[in-house]
Amino acid sequence: MALRSGLWLLHGPRRWPLDRRPLTIGREPECDVTIPGDDVSRKHAYVVPTPTGPLLVDGSRIGTLVNGERMQAPWVLADGDEIRIGVSVLHVALMGGPDTAEVPVGAARTRFKLKSWLTRYGLSEVLGTIAAVGIAGVVKGLTGSNIAAAYAGTMAENVMFYGVMFLRETIKGAHEAGARGRPYGNEDLFRVMHGMLLEFGAAEVLDSLLLRPAMMALGMRFIGGHLGALAGKLASDVAFYGPVLTIYEWRLARGEAARQDDRRRRTTATRLPRPLE
Repeated sequence: MALRSGLWLLHGPRRWPLDRRPLTIGREPECDVTIPGDDVSRKHAYVVPTPTGPLLVDGSRIGTLVNGERMQAPWVLADGDEIRIGVSVLHVALMGGPDTAEVPVGAARTRFKLKSWLTRYGLSEVLGTIAAVGIAGVVKGLTGSNIAAAYAGTMAENVMFYGVMFLRETIKGAHEAGARGRPYGNEDLFRVMHGMLLEFGAAEVLDSLLLRPAMMALGMRFIGGHLGALAGKLASDVAFYGPVLTIYEWRLARGEAARQDDRRRRTTATRLPRPLE
């Protein structure tokens, strides 16, 4: 018997409890959760109640996304998770019971966005912060200059942050290419760099040349030491992530729209009558 008795799977106005019995998700009519589409397998995925919570198992060759990341292993679902199968999105939410009148899709979507941003930027931010504060403190001790320390800390953070981002995106892309049976080459690496440039370029220029060094220098002047460098770095992050997250979400929406257009074109092409010979 599952311990998380209030967890439900939501797809549009429909809902299924996740603690009572296994659920099948796919395009076959006999599936518990039926999702149409050429990019959905007949029995695409399964949700199995376990003592630690409902376990999502991907049974397809096409793949399943959880919180924006492709599943690599079975996933224990939690409140706020978002499952994407083809173009359909299913939400996992904690609900009071079967008579709950309102489906909290908006709250689930907000939690999903926060989780997806944390997944994408969290590790790079932590390591970048350590590099920025550490190097800024060292340079401050050697030169006595807040300005020099601030620029050194900014450069160190950029190297660490973008190095980790590039490495993670490259590993993810190589894994997906391998799953499709194709090599991962220079064109894919260029695509990663181009995507990062679009995502961070405009905000990064202003941030690195002016905003971040100024905030870190002010922090070290008025607060002092590593704490001041950290305070300045966090203050600049507030301004930096506004345009970055806006561009990131815009790119996701544009990519999803392009994929849907491509699916509609392929579906239309397969339904057109063949010309008489």
